[in-house]
Amino acid sequence: MKKFFLMVFVLIFIATGCYTVDNTKVTEKERPKSDIEEIKIPFLIYTNEPDNKYAAMLAYWDLNNSKVNLTKKTVYASEDPNFVTPLFWDGDGRIVLRKTSYSTDEYKDKVDFVKGNDVGMIYGKDIEAKGNVDDNLESIKKVKSYTLYLHNGNDVMEKNVSFLNVSFLHKTKDDKGNDITVGEYNQPCFIDYDSETGNITFIFNYPFETHSNIYIAKCNVDNIDKISWDEVRLPGGGVVYTPCLNNTMLVGSKYYIQCFKTLGEVDLKTKKATLLDDVAKECRSIVKEGSFKPDYSKDITPVGKYKDVLILSLPISTDTNVEPLICAFKDNN
Repeated sequence: MKKFFLMVFVLIFIATGCYTVDNTKVTEKERPKSDIEEIKIPFLIYTNEPDNKYAAMLAYWDLNNSKVNLTKKTVYASEDPNFVTPLFWDGDGRIVLRKTSYSTDEYKDKVDFVKGNDVGMIYGKDIEAKGNVDDNLESIKKVKSYTLYLHNGNDVMEKNVSFLNVSFLHKTKDDKGNDITVGEYNQPCFIDYDSETGNITFIFNYPFETHSNIYIAKCNVDNIDKISWDEVRLPGGGVVYTPCLNNTMLVGSKYYIQCFKTLGEVDLKTKKATLLDDVAKECRSIVKEGSFKPDYSKDITPVGKYKDVLILSLPISTDTNVEPLICAFKDNN
C-alpha cells in the first residue's frame, strides 16, 4: 500500500468530493519509487470572481513529487453560491453541472447538465439513475422503477429497470425473521457503470437492529432484466454504518465505507468485509494535533477516487478548530 497526504485548509474538490481550501501543505509519508507510474490527481480550487460569480480552477496533486501544481485553466463558473461544486466529476472526461453553472470552451464537450427536475437523480461513473416512485397517497412511497442514463463516450443510452420485474426485487429476512424487500423504499448508496464491459452495479444498505448488511445488485446492459444479488454482513462491535453517495467509494472491486472512527472495506469479489483501523491511525500519525476537542466523532471519509487511488478525508484538530487532512490511498493488491 502507498499512502500520500495533503493538508488542506478551507475549498478543495477532489474527484467526486468537495472541501474548501485556502493554503496547502503536502506531506509525504512514503515516497514512491522511480518505477512507480506517475500519478497526478486533478482537483478544483474555487475563486471569487466579479458579479458574485465563482470560478473553478484546475489544479493537480502530484503524488510522485509531493507537490500541488496550480494551473490557469478555468473549468467552469457558477452564478449560484449555494451550488458551486459539481454534482459529479470523474477527474477526466465527464463533469455534471447544475444549470446555474456554465463551462469554458475548452471543457464544453466534457460537461453534462442536469436533466430537468433533479429530484431523485443519483449520479455515478458513466451513469445516472432516476428513481420513479409510485403515485399512492402514503407519505413513504415505493420505488417502482429506475430510468438509467448510460454514457458510452459521446452516446447516452437510456434503459428502464422496473421493480415490477421479480428478479430486481430482493426478498429476504431481517434479524427477527420478518420479510423485507431490499430497495423497495431506500435508494442505492452507490451506483456504477463500466462502459467497457457493460456491467451495472447497484449497492444498497440495510440496517438491522443487531447489524448492518449491504446488498449488491449486478446486471449487464445487454441483459438488463437478469439481475444477480449478493449479501454481505458488515463487521459489528459497535461500528455505525451510514453509507450513502457522499461517503462511500468503489475502487476496482473494493467498496469503501465511512464508519464510526474507522474505514470499512468490502471486497465485492470475495464478499469479505474488513475494518481498516490502521489507515486512519497512519494518516493521523503524520501530523501533531492541537488541543481543540470537537463534540463529534472525527470519522475518516471516502470523498473520491482517481483511477485506482482512493481519496480520504480526516478531520484534524488545530488549537482553535478542525481542518481536513486529505489522504491518497493506493492498494497495490
